[in-house]
Amino acid sequence: MKNMIRLMTVSAALLVMPKVHAEYSYEEMGLLRNDKEPMVSVFSKRERLRIKEKYKDENQKALLKRILYTTVFEMVNENDALCEPDLVKGLKAKLKANDLGSDQKSIEEYLKVLRTNNDIDDVFYLIITKAVEDDVKIASLNLKASASKSGASEELLKNNNIEELFHNFQEWPDEKNSCSYQEFFFIKKNIFNKDNKKSDKDKDVKAMINEAHKQKLISLETYHKLHYYLSDADLDKRDLWMQDYLKIIFLAKNKLNPIKKTYEVKNIEDEAEFSSERIKRFSKITRRRLLYRKYDQTQIILLAQVLQKASRRMGADPDTKTGIPVISQEFWIDLGNGQQENYVETLELDPQSQYNLARRRMRKDMIDLQMMDVFNKLTITHEDVVMAALETGYISLEDIEYVVKYDDLWNPTISKYQRISGFVFTVAGYSTFFLPPPWNVIASIGLGVVEGVVDNKLSTGAENDNPATFIE
Repeated sequence: MKNMIRLMTVSAALLVMPKVHAEYSYEEMGLLRNDKEPMVSVFSKRERLRIKEKYKDENQKALLKRILYTTVFEMVNENDALCEPDLVKGLKAKLKANDLGSDQKSIEEYLKVLRTNNDIDDVFYLIITKAVEDDVKIASLNLKASASKSGASEELLKNNNIEELFHNFQEWPDEKNSCSYQEFFFIKKNIFNKDNKKSDKDKDVKAMINEAHKQKLISLETYHKLHYYLSDADLDKRDLWMQDYLKIIFLAKNKLNPIKKTYEVKNIEDEAEFSSERIKRFSKITRRRLLYRKYDQTQIILLAQVLQKASRRMGADPDTKTGIPVISQEFWIDLGNGQQENYVETLELDPQSQYNLARRRMRKDMIDLQMMDVFNKLTITHEDVVMAALETGYISLEDIEYVVKYDDLWNPTISKYQRISGFVFTVAGYSTFFLPPPWNVIASIGLGVVEGVVDNKLSTGAENDNPATFIE
């Protein structure tokens, strides 16, 4: 992170990873509240209506919210691992202390109440419900059952330091300073097969777990729990973890909210027009889960700043006063006899050229990001930029809704030079949406998302040139 090329102006505070025992305030737990997802997708509409009908007591809902937020508050301030099992343990203890059910069915019911009330989002709900399921299944294991007598082959033992692999399972991790999930993946990702190549195949991991117990490096209880993680927990299918989620929530979410914000979501459910049918074409940018799975908190901030910079260049940023871009060129003409004439030619860009320049610079910013080490092996898309801007609060759901309406940018129905309200026309092979000043951020989003698609659908060449604009 220290070696990161500073192509973007990022506050150092946003790039710092959470410190040990970082001091977060209880008010910051409000970032857990959902203000990004208009629809509940983790359970049915029928179930949501059932929950709403059953749980009408505001005091009861407030209590459940306080229990969860306090549990997270204590975890992020006292623990290093930020591990799911510890959160489940703390949640169960507080539910019991308040004379509430702490079995799986009760906890899942309470989580549905919290999700329906938008005290948590879909991503958090999915993470915590899987952890609750693990907690219940591990509690039901027969930890005294006999272990397998088979072990690892000579080749596996030769190529692996079994004591080092299982060192952190001499005792089961406390889930506060070390996390059993993370320690399990350390084992799985660091086993070398008989050909001395890294292998995460279940058969090799299973053999090493058996051998570790056989050599008395781990207890019988740990043996059974590790086999559960390997065979029944489906950990490999999970793409989101509590530690990563909380880093994004506390270090990236709503960090770029404009000071002069023109639109604010008062009630996320009022955004119901943002329906799955209307955003079908843009399904990727509506699924925050994809953003959380693909990027960390630093990358999300950097992605959002691409759109922020483009908006400033277009005069669309509510907190920035933008001047007219000027191209200036100076000339020195030799008149002979040692005399020289000097003059400067200045050209103010027309609004469309300013817009096109901002669009091109936005593409360059994306390429610059792509070249950074922090984005190694990741492919940045325009959808990622838009979703990151939404997550950081730079744009709102209203802005994305406008992008959804840009069907004419994929399938233009107007003639090449026909103008309609809003000045929609074709420029150099791209369908563009020209908004006269004062522009808003929507114009930038629209061009950014669709340009790559439209480029493949429309021909390029002189027939598409528009003489009315300087930069295309």
